[in-house]
Amino acid sequence: MIAPPWSAGVPATISAAAAKGIGWQVIVVGAGPAGAATAWRLAARGVRTLLVDRHAFPRAKVCGCCLSQLAMRELGALAPDALPASAIPLASVLLAHGRRHAAVPLPAGRVISRDVLDPHLVGRAIAAGCHWLPGIHVASVADAGTAGTVLTATASGQSLMLRSEFIVVATGLADHVRVVEHDPRGSDQRVIAAASRIGAGGILPPESCDLPAATLVMAVSRSGYCGLVRLEDGRIDMAAALDRGAVARAGDVAAAVAALLAEAVDAGSCRLPDADAVRAAPLHATPPLTRRAALVAGRDRRIFRVGDAAHYVEPFTGEGIGWALAAARVLAAALIAPRGLRAPGDAAARYVAGHGREFAAAHARCQLIATQLRRPTIVAGAVAAARTMPWAARLLTPAVLGSASPGATA
Repeated sequence: MIAPPWSAGVPATISAAAAKGIGWQVIVVGAGPAGAATAWRLAARGVRTLLVDRHAFPRAKVCGCCLSQLAMRELGALAPDALPASAIPLASVLLAHGRRHAAVPLPAGRVISRDVLDPHLVGRAIAAGCHWLPGIHVASVADAGTAGTVLTATASGQSLMLRSEFIVVATGLADHVRVVEHDPRGSDQRVIAAASRIGAGGILPPESCDLPAATLVMAVSRSGYCGLVRLEDGRIDMAAALDRGAVARAGDVAAAVAALLAEAVDAGSCRLPDADAVRAAPLHATPPLTRRAALVAGRDRRIFRVGDAAHYVEPFTGEGIGWALAAARVLAAALIAPRGLRAPGDAAARYVAGHGREFAAAHARCQLIATQLRRPTIVAGAVAAARTMPWAARLLTPAVLGSASPGATA
């Protein structure tokens, strides 16, 4: 097995006591792809940036670990070395439903484990000049008007208060940060779709199945869907979206995933993890997947959300990491002026408008796909069409995945 290059962790570049004495321009809370890429872009432009996270790295994360064509474009725009060298090609997807399956080619995808990708992006942000401080449990953030923003947290059990001109919340679906709202224009309410599925996943040992490299299996059943892919070190990444009712009926997340795989995948496609292998894996669950929150908050509009903490739709198309990286680009462009940072109101208006232009169509497309996946006849028809008309599947794949054109490359 390949040892992750950051397996020893990413050490802090500053102490909590020292960070407290600095007037930061931007503090980014959350060091996933959205947060790390935002910090990287800001630091590279000379912005005094602090990136914090409650975890040390590497850490467990529920994710499909696939880099779409969008993600590849965004990484390429960051830097030539933004993609870890250990990423491996992703050539095809095996769509399985009703114990039938069809193989569809994928354009220019890659696979990389999050315990390699995330530390790599944090490391590149540090190299760009960003300070990094893990182990910071942020409780709340507040907009103090002309005095900037205030972040309240704990570090090693001790209370900590940090100040900056802006705060970026990039804490993902499990957004634990409370925004102390003093904005008379509205509340900071987070909206969750009524029928939203929950995410679940984990890493299985290499021998748990015979899934070949460069192939993504997407198993679809009435209760949700589950993706499986072999990582660069041979382990199997498993990520599912499950109906909450199915989890309740099965008794737990592991039983629901095992039932989904048994219902969707036949023995002839490939040997996938059985119920015992799924139950033996340390699985993690997420809050409901389809949700949105205010992109900008605070009295003077100094608090910004980016990535999954801002808006997320069920991830069947595997665009989550690409969306996170693209959102970081949009936010950095909104914050940075030719000379320093923009005024809060100007930055907020630019971010909201830019986010809408970047994601409105993509989110609507993925919401439509998620809705259609709940209709067994439509899924069965799609699998049958892919089996009998592979040329049509090759033409439709870029549209489904949001690629620019069927012949586009990363």
